[in-house]
Amino acid sequence: MLEKPLEEQENFCSSSFEHFYTHFQRLMQEAGIRYSSKRESLLLALFLCDTYLSAEQIQATLCDEHHVRISLATVYKILTFFESLDIVSMVVSQPNKMKKYKLKRAVHHDHLVCLKCGSITRFYDAAIKEEQSAILAKHNFHGMHHTLVLYGMCEKCQNEEQSIDISN
Repeated sequence: MLEKPLEEQENFCSSSFEHFYTHFQRLMQEAGIRYSSKRESLLLALFLCDTYLSAEQIQATLCDEHHVRISLATVYKILTFFESLDIVSMVVSQPNKMKKYKLKRAVHHDHLVCLKCGSITRFYDAAIKEEQSAILAKHNFHGMHHTLVLYGMCEKCQNEEQSIDISN
């Protein structure tokens, strides 16, 4: 929905942290934000992780694996800032309604969240993207960003419920 989505910008999707960090520094410079070792450490922790993490899990990772002392309030502040730069995605995990974050390094995707076990599944559907573009055009609306999260029950939890029903 962005005129040039983050994942299509030069130097965005890279297997190298240094390559990604160069892109991040450019965003910071454009926003007029000074360097922060805690922001850099949090960015690295997210870069190295391929799953969604809660702010508490991020704080624990920073403390345990990266030896960075950081308050939970600072983690939330940095995550909010990263969301404003559109470099992290956030989903609300179920059933505990916990916010979880992941660095945006891949092509745009949407999410399926299981209400029973809290698993998060990423998916992409070209038809959904086309429909979103059609809706924007129909309403003469310039889209900047969107989030699509579908809540339900994953296959594993459905199978568990069916096996409980059968045994009763």
